[in-house]
Amino acid sequence: MGVRLPGRAGPGKLAKMSALAPPIAPVDLLGVPVHPLTLAEAVAHLAEAIARRRPTTVVSLNGALLMRVLRDPQVRDAVRGATLVIPDGIGVLLAARILGVPVRRRVAGVDLAETLCAAVAPRRGRVFLLGAAPGVADAAAAQLRQRCPGLEVAGTAHGFFPPEDEPALLARIRRAAPDILLVAFGAPRQEDWMRRYGASLSVPVTMGVGGTLDVLAGRTGRAPRWVQAAGLEWLYRMVREPWRWSVVKTIPPLFLIALRERFRGGRGGQARRGETPGTEPGGRRNENRSEHPAEDISEKEVRAATE
Repeated sequence: MGVRLPGRAGPGKLAKMSALAPPIAPVDLLGVPVHPLTLAEAVAHLAEAIARRRPTTVVSLNGALLMRVLRDPQVRDAVRGATLVIPDGIGVLLAARILGVPVRRRVAGVDLAETLCAAVAPRRGRVFLLGAAPGVADAAAAQLRQRCPGLEVAGTAHGFFPPEDEPALLARIRRAAPDILLVAFGAPRQEDWMRRYGASLSVPVTMGVGGTLDVLAGRTGRAPRWVQAAGLEWLYRMVREPWRWSVVKTIPPLFLIALRERFRGGRGGQARRGETPGTEPGGRRNENRSEHPAEDISEKEVRAATE
């Protein structure tokens, strides 16, 4: 079992990818800057970050996390503070379509994580796996070594540690000096952790990966390729893992919130051509609107959509 790789990149190809990575232009989705990249483009940007040793944090945004952003200012700040916010989930794509925001493709976090590991493996890139239940990171590391020859696992640690052990863990990650740190605490804990510690670790790529280590370890299966292509992986996983209903049920409320914002004049998405966020048609400033639409959506509105 394993994630199917779109193709591996050798050292020359990796250097070319990093050199050709175009500037990133995020789009606004309900106050969250989302980067509408393909898998190849995302890997190219992260390859550049590794080559330049430039600390970069990556958030995989799904519908459940987007709803948390709308509810919780702390989560909102953590997500907005990421270097890359990748669209990962049917709820995000649906909201973007309703609001006319050009986010067309989902980039699954598990695909991005393994494809990046495969890309750096030929030059003996280093990865640190952090999170999930005891034993999962070690099993995922064994699978990655097998599927990505040359990849060095700089370290592993499970996600069930007491607060007093955190300083030692941070010191261990710094000593390991990985190129990639995969953080599998689940959202929004992993996003908050990356916000607090990401820059201080000096790791080129720190990525929140949720349940990715379970998938890499073979504990959780992916949907067949045709199911993924049809955008129905969420349904496949819900059938196999009924506890995921708590995640899937965020899609209808997000749909309603996106519709509400659309009929209010599109303030939940990008500004119209020639306008700036927070203005009325004609360029007049609306002092009652924030430049970040998520701040304009009241807790009462979010609660009403989820009831």
